[in-house]
Amino acid sequence: MDEITCKQLVELVTPYLEDSLDEPTLGLVEEHLVMCDWCVDYVEQMRATIGALGGLPREPVPERLRVAVAAALEERR
Repeated sequence: MDEITCKQLVELVTPYLEDSLDEPTLGLVEEHLVMCDWCVDYVEQMRATIGALGGLPREPVPERLRVAVAAALEERR
């Protein structure tokens, strides 16, 4: 892969922000960000969102919701 598209960058943004991309892919993401203001804005918005959400208190998941989600996932299998 010689370059990545905006769509591919969107798919890679989580591992990029978690510093878990391999070196070749990291290089492609960083090259793309040099040339694409839209993706730079997107990455910055994701950083801001993660920062804002990281400050929220964790709430326990109600048991009925946990059961409903598990049932829905099982149904999809």
